[in-house]
Amino acid sequence: MNMKEAVSSVLINWNNFSGRASRSEFWYFVLAVTLVGFIIGLIEIGTGMVNIESAGMGSLSLIYNVALLIPSISVTSRRLQDRGHSGWWQLLYFTIIGFLVILVWCILPGKEDENKWGRNPLL
Repeated sequence: MNMKEAVSSVLINWNNFSGRASRSEFWYFVLAVTLVGFIIGLIEIGTGMVNIESAGMGSLSLIYNVALLIPSISVTSRRLQDRGHSGWWQLLYFTIIGFLVILVWCILPGKEDENKWGRNPLL
């Protein structure tokens, strides 16, 4: 799966919290979102919409982040389910160490065989 396929897959399945997402789908989406967010930030700084010193978020960045909130939660849920964990584990983000736990689970390969969330997306 390439970056374009991953982004389109995530945006088409924005409301699908069941099933599984491969590492390539998840990480290509994360890479694309990060690159576009960086470009939007540069545009906001270049046009004076936000000051570098204030370290605030401009209106374009805010709209962009809000628009991608649900698709991001959805693909992360599917990625965790590929590992055999429920998407509800994302609630760990509200703890101090939760971000690291979710990050490690998203880095690790998915379960080879079928689990209760379906077939391995790479098969």
